[in-house]
Amino acid sequence: MEEADQKLMLVSICIPCYNAETYLAETLKCLLSQSHKNLEIIIVDDHSKDESVKIIQEFAKKDERISFEMAQHKGAAAARNQAYKQSNGNYIVFFDADDWVPENFVETQLQSLQSDQEIVVSTCGRFYHNDLNTITIDDSQVKTDLSFEQWVLHYWINISHMTCPGRVLIPRNLVEQSGLWDEDLNLNDDFVFYTRVFSNSSLIRYNPSSVFYYRSGINGLSSKKGNLAYQSLYNSLVRSITSAQSKLKISKELNKCYANLLQNFIYEAYPYEPKLIKQADQLIKSWGGSNLKFPAGGKTKLVNSLLGWKLVKKIKNLI
Repeated sequence: MEEADQKLMLVSICIPCYNAETYLAETLKCLLSQSHKNLEIIIVDDHSKDESVKIIQEFAKKDERISFEMAQHKGAAAARNQAYKQSNGNYIVFFDADDWVPENFVETQLQSLQSDQEIVVSTCGRFYHNDLNTITIDDSQVKTDLSFEQWVLHYWINISHMTCPGRVLIPRNLVEQSGLWDEDLNLNDDFVFYTRVFSNSSLIRYNPSSVFYYRSGINGLSSKKGNLAYQSLYNSLVRSITSAQSKLKISKELNKCYANLLQNFIYEAYPYEPKLIKQADQLIKSWGGSNLKFPAGGKTKLVNSLLGWKLVKKIKNLI
């Protein structure tokens, strides 16, 4: 888009926050230093027990682009929805309170956009804890523009869908068309939300000019699974598959993608969730089966070839 138009574009950055005091200041600094200045940063704190609220208030006093509310509900999805409802921008970025981007991130995301029926995804990398020296770029990402069907075929088949919230710039009309975050999900809610948004987009544009960095190694919810988390994970996958099926024609290639998503769930949930595993297995069979191998390397790969993945998984769980 034209440079003059970019200056008029208000981008709303919607952030849920819970006990993020260790990383929150760095996140806010990187957003406030963006070369595209026409931003509003809306933070919804879900009743943090640390110093997060104090940090937010200190930043808000110094920059009027930051607004702050306490959460009305419980959970990150509800906080994101609350932030979105307070936003005014025609372009939306859902960001986490511990992520980091360089100064040109928003500017290059806008430059990549050619239509309000498209979305833009940046290059994606990760770093560990609070050390930017550990930054690595994810080599599994497809560095080209994709249709929704191509995105499913490229990413779902190998379980590498990469729907980290902060890397996606969404025109507001596509959020309205697709619906907000599913508040009953406490795990993998990003996958079902972005699947709906991507399915309604005319094109998923790839931005090679900047990188979104996802922070790893901080023991988030995804590392603490129990029954509710597994149920949420399963529900998110089934809802995402249903969204894809409503938009795409039936094909063996797509059915294999759907089957692989649920096969990966089985590998992860075994032996804890027999009921969900049985449901997933029935769906996999209805789509012609999966070709996804159990993830194993080194000694685990050797044991897997001798004893089978189920016994390997039980042994790993005991260890």
